[in-house]
Amino acid sequence: MKKLLGILGIGLLVMLSIVLVKTFTNSPGAHQKSAALEAIPASAIAHMTQAIQIQTETPNDAYQFDTATFLAYRKFVENAYPLIHKNLPRTIVDSFNYIYEWKGTDTSLLPMVLMAHYDVVPVEASAVKLWHAVPYGGEVKEGYIWGRGVLDDKSSMISILEAAEAQLAKGFQPKQTILLCFGADEESSGNGATAVVKYFKSLNKRFDIVVDEGGEISTEDMKDVKRPIASIGVGEKGYVTLILTAQKAGGHSSIPGKTTVIDILSKGLYHLRENQMPAKIIPPIKAYLERVSGYTDNFWKKMMLSNMWLFEKQVINNLSEAPSTNALVRTTIVPTIVNSGVRDNVIPTFATAYVNSRILPGETQQDVYNYVEKAINDTNIKITYYHNYSTLPSPTTDINSKAFKRVEQVINAIVDDVIVAPMLMVGATDSRNYRDISDGVINFTPITNAKGYHGIDERLLISDFQKSINYYTLLIQGSK
Repeated sequence: MKKLLGILGIGLLVMLSIVLVKTFTNSPGAHQKSAALEAIPASAIAHMTQAIQIQTETPNDAYQFDTATFLAYRKFVENAYPLIHKNLPRTIVDSFNYIYEWKGTDTSLLPMVLMAHYDVVPVEASAVKLWHAVPYGGEVKEGYIWGRGVLDDKSSMISILEAAEAQLAKGFQPKQTILLCFGADEESSGNGATAVVKYFKSLNKRFDIVVDEGGEISTEDMKDVKRPIASIGVGEKGYVTLILTAQKAGGHSSIPGKTTVIDILSKGLYHLRENQMPAKIIPPIKAYLERVSGYTDNFWKKMMLSNMWLFEKQVINNLSEAPSTNALVRTTIVPTIVNSGVRDNVIPTFATAYVNSRILPGETQQDVYNYVEKAINDTNIKITYYHNYSTLPSPTTDINSKAFKRVEQVINAIVDDVIVAPMLMVGATDSRNYRDISDGVINFTPITNAKGYHGIDERLLISDFQKSINYYTLLIQGSK
């Protein structure tokens, strides 16, 4: 027994030694200074303001699409960027999706795509009074440009156009062909990007790198990390919606039975929400944690992140506590629409709930279906797929790829002391379609602690607008 205890003691000492060595040798990288940013072109803020003022909302119902507004936006872009329209041939796909081709001097190189979308989500009428600026006013105040779409995603489009127009004015000629691709319905169907990729496939096109909206710069996500973290999206979660339907004879509300159809559905949803799908740390998230681990001031967190071979379960538990990080380690399932009843004095016969899921890489729509069925465990609730939209998780871009390293290099050039780390996109973007024709899809927007996405007081720091234009300028210049 003493011998066994001795062996166990030695084993524990070895393990402790490994943990401490890995913790104390995991030190932050050297401080680095970015290059001085070029000034914003005099016209850029005016163009950004004009872009916001054109209300390019996309409805869920395609028949309500406001053609006149989207034509007005096209005319604005044509007038604002004459050199682009003089020098870069434009292809229009499905009426309002645009491809501009900037021919490179070496056509043997695979092209680069810089993409964005210019449609926006609507502003809730009831929320307008809560805004501190006119939602479609494009106001400039307090160091910000305010308005719906300034973050998502017109700032990307305008930054790309500003960068390209300025380089054309200087006579710049890229070595690698650059395609500027702008979508008109990312916030609704995403059919425009699908059609554009179909067009590229018909030409047998493949791309070296595709850069779209996505991750951003944060100084708030990890309070114990004193440097900005630039999260580069390298993959997207999948998407599926299920419909849960309960049926039971209804009747007069004055003589209710022991259970109603609403009781049945509510109980099922409760069980579903109480039992989440299992969590796991997938490679991009592990790489993210490893990259930031050396910079935390929290010793215990540093120890766990430096030794995930031992503390992975505890790390997962910690990540599961906050909604934003919980979404990175598991397939999420949440009810988004619940319907039942027609009058206050009638017990309904049917109750339905729409349950949306964002799927972690390595899992499928069928896995979600099976899990929901097991969690609810009630044959009185019928489960069906909502066929409006569904997709598997995307492939992920290798963090050692040329595409990732190129964007990483540009970020380091525009942000001081930045930690660049890969990230999983929990929402969907147009660029998911491009993964069929490129191994280098990157999702990143050089915006810091963005405020107001899809909500009240959407606004963009003017200094971030400057970063964004510089970001795309360096990507364009790097094509030479």
